[in-house]
Amino acid sequence: MIGWQVRTAQAVMFGQAVASLGIWIVQLLTIGVRLDHGQDVPVPVWLVIVLNPVIVVLVALAAAALPRRPWARGLALFVEVVAALGSLVSVLTGYYQAVIAILLAIGVLWLVSTSTPRPARA
Repeated sequence: MIGWQVRTAQAVMFGQAVASLGIWIVQLLTIGVRLDHGQDVPVPVWLVIVLNPVIVVLVALAAAALPRRPWARGLALFVEVVAALGSLVSVLTGYYQAVIAILLAIGVLWLVSTSTPRPARA
């Protein structure tokens, strides 16, 4: 049986993956509008646009494997830190809704780090 921390972290991580895809689409549309109007797009925004789909896949993979694979804890912690840093870049470049992503990442980091790890299978 998995603990409430793992179940909650798993649910939040799946929600993050879906929300990140939605935000990614909005950011792509916003970048398109900026480029159409001759405005510059900061380099950190391009970095986030490229990394976001990778982070989404890794978050979903970690969430799916979290209850049964010990390596998923490390992956979850890693992608949540990367996602929080990417969200911080988004906030600093004007996408203030990414504050919610930072708060969710902090919550998942706490949930995963306080849950009891499952022993590795023999």
